[in-house]
Amino acid sequence: MRPLKLTLSAFGPYAAETVLELAKLGRGGLYLVTGDTGAGKTTLFDAITYALYDHSSGGVREGTMLRCKYAGPKTPTFVELEFEVNGQRYTVRRNPEYQRPKNRGEGMTTEKADATLTYSDGRPPVTKAKDVTAAVQEIIGLDYSQFCQIAMIAQGQFTKLLNASTEERSRIFRKLFRTQRYARLQERLQAESAALSQQRTTQNAKLDSLLSGIRFSPDDPDADALAALNAQTEPETALALLEGLLARQQAAQETVAAALKDTEAKLDEVQRQLGAAQQARQLAAQLAAKQAELTAALPVLEAARAESARHAGDAAQLDVLAGQVTQAQTALAAYDELDALCHQQQTARDAAQLAAAKAKAKRTQLAALDTALAAAEKELTALEDAPTRLLALQNREKELAQRSTALTTLNQRLAACQQQAQKAHRAQDAYRTAAEAKEQAHARRDALDKAFLDAQAGLLAQALAEGAPCPVCGSVHHPAKAQLPHTAPTQAQVDAAKQEAEKADALAQTASTAAQSALAAADEARRSLRRDAESLLPERFTSPDGTVQLTFKGMNAVLTEEACALHAAQAECVAALRQAEADCARRTALEADRQAKSRQRPALEQAAAEADSTAAAQNASADALEQQAAAARAALPYPQRAEAQAALDALEASRTALRTGMERAQHSLKQAEQAYAAAKAAVDALQTQQATAETTGPAQPLEFLQAEQARLAAARTALREQVQQLAAQRLPNRAAAEKYRTAAEARTQLEQRWQWVSALAATAGGTLTSKQKIKLEAYIQMNYLDRILRHANTRLMQMTAGQYELERIGAENQRSQSGLDLGIIDHYNGTRRSVKTLSGGESFKASLALALGLSDEVQSAAGGIRLDTLFLDEGFGSLDDESLEQAMRVLSGLTEGDRLVGIISHVGALKDRIDRQVVVRKARTGGSTVELIV
Repeated sequence: MRPLKLTLSAFGPYAAETVLELAKLGRGGLYLVTGDTGAGKTTLFDAITYALYDHSSGGVREGTMLRCKYAGPKTPTFVELEFEVNGQRYTVRRNPEYQRPKNRGEGMTTEKADATLTYSDGRPPVTKAKDVTAAVQEIIGLDYSQFCQIAMIAQGQFTKLLNASTEERSRIFRKLFRTQRYARLQERLQAESAALSQQRTTQNAKLDSLLSGIRFSPDDPDADALAALNAQTEPETALALLEGLLARQQAAQETVAAALKDTEAKLDEVQRQLGAAQQARQLAAQLAAKQAELTAALPVLEAARAESARHAGDAAQLDVLAGQVTQAQTALAAYDELDALCHQQQTARDAAQLAAAKAKAKRTQLAALDTALAAAEKELTALEDAPTRLLALQNREKELAQRSTALTTLNQRLAACQQQAQKAHRAQDAYRTAAEAKEQAHARRDALDKAFLDAQAGLLAQALAEGAPCPVCGSVHHPAKAQLPHTAPTQAQVDAAKQEAEKADALAQTASTAAQSALAAADEARRSLRRDAESLLPERFTSPDGTVQLTFKGMNAVLTEEACALHAAQAECVAALRQAEADCARRTALEADRQAKSRQRPALEQAAAEADSTAAAQNASADALEQQAAAARAALPYPQRAEAQAALDALEASRTALRTGMERAQHSLKQAEQAYAAAKAAVDALQTQQATAETTGPAQPLEFLQAEQARLAAARTALREQVQQLAAQRLPNRAAAEKYRTAAEARTQLEQRWQWVSALAATAGGTLTSKQKIKLEAYIQMNYLDRILRHANTRLMQMTAGQYELERIGAENQRSQSGLDLGIIDHYNGTRRSVKTLSGGESFKASLALALGLSDEVQSAAGGIRLDTLFLDEGFGSLDDESLEQAMRVLSGLTEGDRLVGIISHVGALKDRIDRQVVVRKARTGGSTVELIV
C-alpha cells in the first residue's frame, strides 16, 4: 500500500482544508515529519489510519474526538486518502459524527458518520462505514491491528512488545498471528478426552448393570462363576457362561411344557365325562317339573272353554247399543252449535263496545295534538337566534385554542432555551476544568522528563559491577559511581506522564469544541425565542420607547398571566357554547316534532270517523246472533246439555262392559291352550333327551369325576407357574446377553478412541509425563518469536556494531508454561541478562529492531503482503551520534526495493540528514499548516 494524496478538513489541529501530495515524496527512501510540538505531526498518521480503518494510529483517539476546535461552524470535517495497491488506485473518504449548522433555518444538526470508497476502474463505489472498512481490509490484505504493527508503528508502541510479560506477549501474538485456533484445538481435545472418559465410566456401569441382572438358580452348576461376572470380565468368558445358562434354562422349560400338555389333555377328558354326568342329573329333574306343569294346565283349559261359550250371544247386543250411542251423539252436537252462537253474539257485543271506546280515544288524541302544536310554535319563536349564537361561539373557541397552542409552544421554547443556557454554562465549566488539568499534566510531564534525563548517569551506574567494563569508558574499575537520586522517576512513570498529557490535550480540545457549540446553540435559541414572543405578545415585549428587555424570570411571569387569562376566557366560552348547542338541539327537535304532529292530524281525524262506523256495524251483528240463539234453544230434547251427556255416558258404559267381558274370556282361553301345548312339548323333548343320554351314560360316578378334576386342575396350575418362572428367567437373560454383546463391542471401540484422544490431548496440553510442559499454542508462538528474532537481530547487530543480540528464554523446568520471555546477549563481555537492564538508547534500538522484525514476520504470515510505505512515530532523542548513525543505516536499508519510510522526530540531526521533509507548524490564528519539502 502506497499513500499518494492526503486531504484533511477540520480534522485535529487542521482547521482549513489541507492537501498533502505524498506522491511528490517519491517511491523510495526516507522522509521526515517534523515541526512544532503539538502542531499535529502524529495527526497525519491518525488521518491515514482513520481513513482506512476508522481508527487513529495510536488507538487512543476516536473519530468523534477529531473535529478541529478552530474550524468554522460550516467547515465540513473529513479525511480523504488516495492510495495505490498493486498498481491500482483507490480513494477513500470518511467523516466522523459532528455538529454543523442546519442547511435550512437556524440551529445545529448532527452530521452522521459516513464513508465512501471509490475505484479508479469505474466500478460502483462502496458506501457505509463498516462496508468501506471491510473493502479496505480486502484490498490491502491487513486488518487494523496488523497494519499498526507492520506499516504504522505508533508512538509509545516500540517498547510495549520488548518489555511485555509472557502473558502480554502471548496475547499480542494471539491477535496478530491468530493462534487462538490452536488454543481452541487444545480445549476441544481436552473436552473430548473428558467426555470419552465419562462415557467409559457410563459404559462400564451399564455392563455391570446388565450382568448383575442375570437370573439363575442357586443349584445351577455355574452359579459361582455367574455371580462373579462384572464389567472387567473378558467378554468371551462372560458370553460363554451366559450361553451355557440359557441352554440349560431352555431345556428345563421344554421338559416342564411337555408335562403341562399331558396334564391338560387328561383334564379335558375328565371334564367331558363330568359334564355328561351333570347333564343327565339335570334332565331327570327338569322332566319331573314339566310333567307336573302339564297335569296342572288341563283343568285351567277346560274352565276357559266354558267361560268362552257363556259369552257367545253378546255380539248382537253390542250392535244395538252402537246405534243408540250414535243417536245420542248427534243430539249432543246441537248443544255445541247453540254454545257457538252465544259466543259469537257476545264477541260481537264486546267488539261494538271496544270500537266505541276507540272512537272516543281518537277524539281525545286529536284535541291533545292541537294543544301541543300551539305550544311548540311558541317555543320555536323564542329559539329562533340559537344557530347564529352557536356559530359565533364556535369561532371564538377556535381562536382561543389557537392562542393556547401558541402559548404552549412558547412555553416549551422557553424551557428549551433555559436548558440550552444551562448546558452552555456546564460546558464552559467543563472546558475550564479540562484546561486546568491539561496545564497540570503538561507541567508534570515536563518535570518528570527533566528529572529522568538528569538521573541517567545514576541509572547506568546501578548496572556496573566490579571487573565488568563500563559501557561508556570501558574501565573495569568503578571507584566513584554516580548516585541515583531518591526522587528519580522511572521510564514507566515518564511514559505514563506523557500519555496523561496527551489524554489531557484531547479532553481539553473536546471540551473546547463542546463549549463553543453549546454557546452558539444557546445564543441562537435566545434569539429565536425573542422573535416568537414578540410575534405572539407584541403588547408585552414591544413599546413606543424601544425594545422591552427579555429575561427568563420576566417571561415566565408574563406567560403565567396570559395563561390564566386565557383559561378564564376559555371556561366562559365553553359554558356559553354548551348552552347554544343545547338551544339548537332543542329547536331542531321541536321543529321535527311539529312536522310529525301536523302529518298525524288528518290520519287521526279519519281514524275517529272509521271507529264510529265500526261500532254501529258491530251492534247490528250482535242483535241478529241473539235471535238465532233463541230459536236453536227451543228445538233441543233436554233443557240442559248435562242431561243429554248423562244419557250418552250410560249407553257408552253398557257397551264397554259387554265388550270387555267378551275379550277377557277369549284371552283366557288362548293363554290356557298355549300353556298346555308348551308343557306337553317340553315333556316330550325331555323324554327324548333322557333316552339318548342313557345310551351314552358316564363310565364313572359323578363324585369320583369331581375329585379327579380337582386333582388335575391343581397339577396344571403348578406346572404353569413353573413354566412362567423358567420363562421369567430365560427371556430377560437372553435379552441381557444380547445387550451385553452389543455394549461390550461399543466399549472396546470407545476404549480405543479414548486412548488415542487422551494421548493427543496430553500432547497439545503439554501434560505428557517426563516431557517439557509446553502447550500447543505456546509452542506455535515460540516458533513465531524465534522467526521474529531472526529478523530483528539482523538489524540490532547493525545498530549496536555487533554487541547485542536478542534471544528467547525457554522454560525453566518441565513444570513451567513459560517460553516467550526475552533476554539480551552481550557479545562484548559474553554475558546474558534481561532486556529490562538495557539503557534508554539501547532499549530504543532493541525495541526498534524488534518492531521491524515483527513487521517482517506479520507481512510473511499475512500471505507475503508487501507494503510500499512504512511509518515510524517515535523520538530518536535517546541515541548518541554513533547510535543514530547506525539506526539510520538500518532504516535506509528498509527503503530498498522502492519502499518509502516516514519518520516523526524532533531530533535536529535527522533534519540535517533527511532532505525530504513534511514540516508542520502552528498558526497564530489557531490550527496548523503543513508544508512539503522535496
